[in-house]
Amino acid sequence: MDVVLRSINDRFFHEQVLPFLTRAMADASGALESLLEGLGDGQARMLCERMLSTAVPGGLGSVDAEPWADLVDRLVFLPWHEGPAGWEVAAMQAGYADGWDEALHLALMLEQPGYPYWDARASREVRDGFRFRPMADVGLASLLAGQWEPFPEFPPDRVFATQGRGEYFAHERFAFADWAWRPAKAVAHWQVNLPRKLEKLLAREQERMKLSSLPEKDEVLGYWLGKVAQPPPLTVAFSGLGPRAANWIRELGALTSHVRTAALSKQGLAALVTKGSSVRV
Repeated sequence: MDVVLRSINDRFFHEQVLPFLTRAMADASGALESLLEGLGDGQARMLCERMLSTAVPGGLGSVDAEPWADLVDRLVFLPWHEGPAGWEVAAMQAGYADGWDEALHLALMLEQPGYPYWDARASREVRDGFRFRPMADVGLASLLAGQWEPFPEFPPDRVFATQGRGEYFAHERFAFADWAWRPAKAVAHWQVNLPRKLEKLLAREQERMKLSSLPEKDEVLGYWLGKVAQPPPLTVAFSGLGPRAANWIRELGALTSHVRTAALSKQGLAALVTKGSSVRV
């Protein structure tokens, strides 16, 4: 399984997508008719009209599942902008994709100071538990695992699913699913705190390896922060990473670059775990 991150138009998600999904839980036809009023995108309009032609009164079960999945995928995971005729799909932007387990591993290294990334068995146990009960307030790792913040007014696993994961606890205001999003203000907050978190990750590794210094520390940090285009050649292989040290540094750089790009363009982020049968470890 892979995980995909996409930048999303914050205003479109707040003004169009969230109200549409909330209403569709009980009144799918009314939600589709209301959504149509603001759409200028021909493909999305065709999907809405196709469902309306066969819909019966009721919630999600009253519309055809295939065009519904296509519409949600289009609304959530494509870039949108407001045009003369309404909201339209904009030019495609580069996204981020990696193995779900690998991306979650990198995010937990960044977000959780106590994550045992150097221990293959212990770190796998943490990830397996995190996937099926994501912790809140663990930044990027929570998003990749599908935890919702802010709490939605609808069960997200009923809207869209690839793995069948998901829980919705209204009293606890906790939800997770195979997909999730974060608003632009949350992404901007992550970007502000990235330098500090990356520095602490390197400091933890230096302390764990009992080294007086990490020779490539400044170069690695510069790459992660987008100040240099390429990571440095490593003379010290981080012991927690073994022969994959160079790949780890490059992949974390790609992940942080996507967060930085979204933050600078004042966009939110959406994450989706793609279809598959097993977790890559």
